[in-house]
Amino acid sequence: MIKNHLKTAWRTMVLNRTYSITNLIGLSLGLVVVMLISSLVLDELSYDRQWTLRDELYRLRSIHSDKDGNVQFRSDGAPSGLGHALAAQFPEVIDYTNINSMTPKLTIDRLSNRYVDLDVLESDTNFFNLFDTQALEGNPKQIVAHAKNLVITESTHRRYFEGEEVIGKLFYSRPDAGEPDPYVINAILRDLPQNTHLHAEAILIVPHHQPFEPDKAGAQQGQYIHIQQGADTATLAAKINEWYTRQQPEQRHGNIAFTFQSIKDIHLRSVTGWDSPMRDIYVLIGIATLILVLACINFVNLTFAHAVKRTLETGIRKVLGANRIHLISQIGAESLLLFGSALAVAFFGYVLVLPAFEKYLGHPLTLTFHRSLPMLAGLLFFWVLLGIFCSLFPALALSKTKATHELKKRLTILNLPLNTGFTKSLIALQFSIAMVVIICMLTIREQLRYMDAKDLGYKPENLLVLDYTQWEGKSQAFKQTLSQHPGITSVSLSQWSPFSGYAEFTEVEDPENPAHKEHIALFRGDFDLINTLGMQLIDGRKLQPNHALDAVTYDSITLQREIYSNVLVTETTAKNLHLELNSASAPLSHTPVGVVKDFHGASLRYPIALMMIEAQREWDAGCMLVRVADGQEKEALEAVIATWNDFFPNRISRINWLEEQIKNQYLNEQKQYQQLAFFSSISMLIALLGVLGIAIYTIECKVKEIGIRKVLGASVGSIVSLLSASFTKLVFVAAALAFPIAWWLMHNWLNNFAYRIEVPLLLFVLTGLFTFCCMLTVVGFKAFRAASANPVESLRDQ
Repeated sequence: MIKNHLKTAWRTMVLNRTYSITNLIGLSLGLVVVMLISSLVLDELSYDRQWTLRDELYRLRSIHSDKDGNVQFRSDGAPSGLGHALAAQFPEVIDYTNINSMTPKLTIDRLSNRYVDLDVLESDTNFFNLFDTQALEGNPKQIVAHAKNLVITESTHRRYFEGEEVIGKLFYSRPDAGEPDPYVINAILRDLPQNTHLHAEAILIVPHHQPFEPDKAGAQQGQYIHIQQGADTATLAAKINEWYTRQQPEQRHGNIAFTFQSIKDIHLRSVTGWDSPMRDIYVLIGIATLILVLACINFVNLTFAHAVKRTLETGIRKVLGANRIHLISQIGAESLLLFGSALAVAFFGYVLVLPAFEKYLGHPLTLTFHRSLPMLAGLLFFWVLLGIFCSLFPALALSKTKATHELKKRLTILNLPLNTGFTKSLIALQFSIAMVVIICMLTIREQLRYMDAKDLGYKPENLLVLDYTQWEGKSQAFKQTLSQHPGITSVSLSQWSPFSGYAEFTEVEDPENPAHKEHIALFRGDFDLINTLGMQLIDGRKLQPNHALDAVTYDSITLQREIYSNVLVTETTAKNLHLELNSASAPLSHTPVGVVKDFHGASLRYPIALMMIEAQREWDAGCMLVRVADGQEKEALEAVIATWNDFFPNRISRINWLEEQIKNQYLNEQKQYQQLAFFSSISMLIALLGVLGIAIYTIECKVKEIGIRKVLGASVGSIVSLLSASFTKLVFVAAALAFPIAWWLMHNWLNNFAYRIEVPLLLFVLTGLFTFCCMLTVVGFKAFRAASANPVESLRDQ
């Protein structure tokens, strides 16, 4: 029986190539997308679940509050030495380790002076007790004196040292500041897993025990603790917080409380709210679900369309004694054969596309269907169940329709003619999903264009930034050397750049509402800062070196600002605080002498802050901004690098184009746009395949009607218009469903940007027109062929 069903199913697929190929394309395309997204989602969810102690490892997090108990900020670290103190004080804490990330440069060949950047974890020997590692050479716990001990991974050894013997050899760093440090490689480890937030190329071993001094403001460290199995983390955290409070002699400015974060939650749940990585996981799951629903609806529609052509065959089989079980089994066998073929095609396509997908992601996926037997088995089980489920609708329709109806080539479901709207409602749903995805994609593209063209208040083009660094008394000489290069038009020193350095924040009363506090950002630069950044002065004058109070002085700091230095303020600052130029402002503790146009010191997600700029003459540390002449970008960059190497031959240079940094801060939105562009194409293609199915069904039902109309003199155009009219209504219904949903989604998405476009209503019209044109192309082609057929053939009873 099974063999007979499979033979019949195969012959049906071969004889009805349009139905089979269309269905195969829709199912395979949908399944490839679902497999790719599933691989990514499962890989993201698998982070840090491979460790033996995964259920007992926690990271300490700090909650910093002011003296009134208001939370100021949260951090992923804890005071130095706290882990050691907790292990000594609380029996529930079995062990601990400190882990921090760094990116040093090491000299790997002293003769040719070659350097390599390594992603390094700074930790202690306890790291190897808490995390599963395998030493291939050497002993990572055996410390070599008189040098920093470095443990490298197998791939690092192969990539940078070409498999040479390196255990015990001495190398030197190229630090951000100071003199080079000696490093000795004492072990080679098997590569750390890719799906861990602790992924690194090397581990720097530092002293294990550090003093815990709660009465001093110590540095924050990443600290991980091993908690006793079965211990209540909430109770333990309360005990630790109570103990820590007793260790502090006084609550000076506020307090710190500690919480535990499971190592399994660090990758996806360290950030909450809209920016949480889990948001992207939910979006991907939603997209995969929509694509799968589209593919299944498409299959049901095409199968129903195909069933119309088989009503006469089914009616004859019923008359000859076939029962419902036989008919349902036959439809089920055909569906499973189609689903099985689609699975084979999709699996082959998945293997071909996966390398490009991993390149797009920027990292390999640990969990993939062709490398994981459980994943493949789960996919097979799910796909078979889905095939059986989707085949139930057409199978029940064929089996429950009376033979008298089927002999008249009619198909009913739920005691109603099939063409009353069941399949057409599915088509409308398909179009609605596709239109929502397209509108979201186009809106994100418009927001990205807006951000790219937005006036930031300064000119990021052709601007090089040297990140915050120690100048070692060479800042002015370095600046003068660069200024002499013909391709460099301006150079400036600053405490701040949009992606480096820092600003000082102070609070002042809002003149219109004294109970409300305004935060003002103060940052310092030299006298060339305004010109170098390309800021616009709209009132007053610039800060000048020949004015004594135009620069911060040590006297004013010593006297706690009794002598007010002159500053520049932004126009919003001057307006909100009602400032007058050249008039000392007690709330500011400065005298504004000029007003510059508002500028964005951060992402466009955030509103412009109140800002003031103060000049500084001496620079021990800071950023450097270099304005480059048009067409001289390459030469100027080479000059900056060469000058750095001359002044600081043993130190790392951190040099970036500011325009690239600004674009990189919206990489997440760029990826969302690219993903939606791809998925909107897939969803529209699948929806059109569904339209093709219902068009086939509709035309099959009206073959004789078309023939009669042609005999009575109807033109091909009128027949095509008549057949397309019902599909036009579907587009309007789909638009009515899709437009409110798309507007709501994009309105909420755009609300995450302080500077944004309005939801572009024109895109809704264009999306509707595009969908209508696509529908008309598919339906019109099929209708034209039917209308052009010989009416003799149409009127012949088949």
